[in-house]
Formats: sequence, structure tokens, C-alpha cells
Amino acid sequence: MSSVPLAQRAGGPDLARGLSLLGIALANMVGWLHGREWTVLLKQREGTGLDRTVDVLIALLADNRGFPLFALLFGYGIGVLYRRSRERGEDARRFILRMGRRHLVLLGIGLAHAILLFSGDILVAYAIIGMVVVLLVPRHRVALPLAGVIALPALGVWGWTDGVIALSGQSGYAEASAPSYLAGVGIRSGGVLRELALAVLYDAALLAPMALGALLARIHLLERVEAHRDLLLPLARWGLGIGLLGAVPLASVLVLDPGHAHLDSPTLLGVLGLLHQYSGLAGALGLAAAAALLAERVRGGGTRPTRAAGAAVRGIKALGTVSLSAYLAQSVLYMALFPPYTLDLGARLGSAGTAVIVVAGWLAMIPLASLLHRRGRRGPLEVLLRRLAGPTTADPRRARPSVPTPKGSRS
Repeated sequence: MSSVPLAQRAGGPDLARGLSLLGIALANMVGWLHGREWTVLLKQREGTGLDRTVDVLIALLADNRGFPLFALLFGYGIGVLYRRSRERGEDARRFILRMGRRHLVLLGIGLAHAILLFSGDILVAYAIIGMVVVLLVPRHRVALPLAGVIALPALGVWGWTDGVIALSGQSGYAEASAPSYLAGVGIRSGGVLRELALAVLYDAALLAPMALGALLARIHLLERVEAHRDLLLPLARWGLGIGLLGAVPLASVLVLDPGHAHLDSPTLLGVLGLLHQYSGLAGALGLAAAAALLAERVRGGGTRPTRAAGAAVRGIKALGTVSLSAYLAQSVLYMALFPPYTLDLGARLGSAGTAVIVVAGWLAMIPLASLLHRRGRRGPLEVLLRRLAGPTTADPRRARPSVPTPKGSRS
């Protein structure tokens, strides 16, 4: 059974995925730079005025905003697959087994990425925490929302760290300054082993946005845009507003006291980090809602956008359909430019120069993704994942007949 053709996919989630790829890449710049001491959000303490301007913009728009958006969409995808599974009459056990294969393959891809290319890989954590969501999604009434709420304190731990990291004296990740590729592989391998051992504990924060996404998929929030417009509009406005305002206090530290000559309180920095992190979850929900509304507008609902705007939205949507391939392609590009054993731009560039490379690389992938989309083809890693893991939807010939739901009850 083939998955949904590219032309029939909901535009909102793919548009949001394409945007989140840029947000994650900008936030992950810190994983490639080294040699200068960190301030809040792992930014380099010293830099030019242009570097600091870029840092503030990233702190406002990308840090702690890209990853919860991607996690929310990941959970939304799991929810969609479970919903289709139920519609075909498949029992929960068969769904869990099929998704288990898929997440196991994703875990393998993530391990290869984390060891060979980039220690800041998210795929390992997504595969492990995503499988927790798979196990919980059939129990959507209590277990899934409860798990998401329980994970919120873990999300706060990440936020607290983003603030107090300024007082640690660190100056980059060890693998960023590794003298050789093999030395970098050795450092990254040790980190991957630790993450595998502690993933359920260390990465539990991802469960909050993933659970939220899976729950939203039950009501088709990002797919049936016209039916949910009255909900999507306030979610977009309030979510984006809270996301922006909640980022201002910690981002202002980069402007007012980047060297921490006056602001050296770990408690205050930690609280600002908490605010930055939790508001980022609201911002991710707002951006997902806004992307659904924008994609529907471009598709034909409401006032038509300009031709250039429509082309840009369609291009970013196409990039979202190959997000796995694009995510790893970014690491290949950065590996060729930033380590000491390649061009060593990680020691020579600040935030501004690095951001130019990140944005340029993201833009360069859009025409390639659009070409694949027009031909109805998926990205190379999307094809690999499907071939190794099997189809994401059940074969209707093997699914069991669905049991009629008693009138008045909820599925």
C-alpha cells in the first residue's frame, strides 16, 4: 500500500516543516563554532555588532522555537498515521509493530548522522521518544495528555540550562574543535552512547510537543483548515505573540550585558531561560497554525497571494516533504566548511557569517526539493526509510474489519 501521493498531502504541516528546518539550522550553529566563550543560549560572548544583531534575531525567532515545532509536527504525523490505521480497521498491536520498524530504521539513520556528521542530531531522540508516543497514542484520552504534562518540567530543565550556561565558561563543543575527522568521530561516538543510555530521561522534554501534536491530529487541525479557521486564527495570533514576547527577556541579555559584568545571577538567568523555553512551545503551535492558514490561502482559499509569495510558499512546502534528506544534507555542507580539518570556518566566523551560510544552504535546497516534488518523487532518505521500514499505512486487505462505535460514544 503506497503512502499519500505528494500532491494530496496537507500543505500546512509541510510548510511548517520547511520553515522549521531553517530554524533548527540557525539554532544549531552553536554546534559548529568554537574558540570563544559562551553567553546565554550558547551564543559566543564576543563578536561584532552584526554578530550580536544576528544572535538577537535568532534568539527571538529560532532558538527553542524550531525544535518544538519540528517535534510537534513529528507527533502530528504519528497521530495522522494512527487515525488512518483506525479508519482501515487495523488493531493497535499491528500499528505499533509497523511503527516500531519505522522508528528503528529512523534510529539507525540518526545514529549514523550523530557519529559521522553532527553530535547535535535530533533523529535519535525523535526515534526513541516518538516510539513512546506510538505506544501511548491508542490511549489518547488519559495516558497521552498526561505524559505530555508530566514532560513539561523536563522542558523547563532545558530552558534553565540555556540561561545558566552563560556562567559555565565553556567555549564550544569538544567535537567542534577536534583536530581530525577520526577524533571527531570518537568524541561523537561517546556522546551517542550516553544519549542512548539516557534518552528516555534526557530527551523526555520532547514528549510535551510530540504529545500535543498527536492530540491535535485527532481533530485534523492542520488539515481541515476551513473547518478549524476560528480556532487556527487565534492560535496563530496568540501563539506567535507569546512566542515573541517570551523570548525578549533572555534575548535582551545579549544586548544589555553579553559579558555578564552586572548580570551574574544563575537564578535570574535560569528563570529567563524557563520563560524562553516555555514560550517557544506556544510559538511553535502558533507557527504551525499560521502555516496551515497560509498554505490554504496559497492553495486557493481566500485572497490570492502575489505570484512570488505563492512560489515561495510552494517551494518551502516542497522542502518540507523531504525534510529528512534536507536535515542531513545541511550537516554534510557544514562538515565541509566548519571543522578544523576542513576550512575551519568554525573558528574564524561569527554568528553573522555563519548565518549567511545557513540561510544560503537552506535556500539552495528549495529548487531541488521543488524539482523532486513536480516529478512526484521523494527525497533519497525518505525512500530509504520507506524501503527499510515498509509502508506507513496498513494494507486494507490485511486489516481487520472495524468494530462499529456505539452511538453517542467517542473513538
